[in-house]
Amino acid sequence: QLLRTFADIPADASGDLFGQIYEYFLGEFARSEGQKGGEFFTPRSVVRLMVEIIEPHGGKVFDPACGSGGMFVQSAHFIAEHRKELQGADSGVYVCGLEKTLDTVKLARMNLAVNGLRGEIKQANTYYDDHFDSFGAFDYVLANPPFNVDEVSLSGVEKDRRFNTYG
Repeated sequence: QLLRTFADIPADASGDLFGQIYEYFLGEFARSEGQKGGEFFTPRSVVRLMVEIIEPHGGKVFDPACGSGGMFVQSAHFIAEHRKELQGADSGVYVCGLEKTLDTVKLARMNLAVNGLRGEIKQANTYYDDHFDSFGAFDYVLANPPFNVDEVSLSGVEKDRRFNTYG
């Protein structure tokens, strides 16, 4: 049944359509997995609200616990909606994300590819690994904090300026 449905999609369908299909299946998978699915998926409505609050307009976007990359996709959609000169063009955004689970890193990379986004997703525990030397390096930071992380070692983060600069 699923293959027949995909066979009916026109060959000239836009990448945006495939992105929507991919996001739909991510959401369905997250719902079927229950709490474990929430490890990589933040509901679209929550992500959309976060993006509308920060109003990104291009530049570098960082998500230190990026899951499947939904925040990047919504950032690009927001930019495209608000910058009409970008209709059908590159959104001008470059994304960087960290994710601790390899399978979820793969989902995020696929999400970027399906949605035509440029960037890097690396496997790392954001509390201890700063692969992008992120302090001050990004125009926007979006995150749904990684609540699923086991105990964080205070000694491992107390001297890290990413966590103690703002009090």
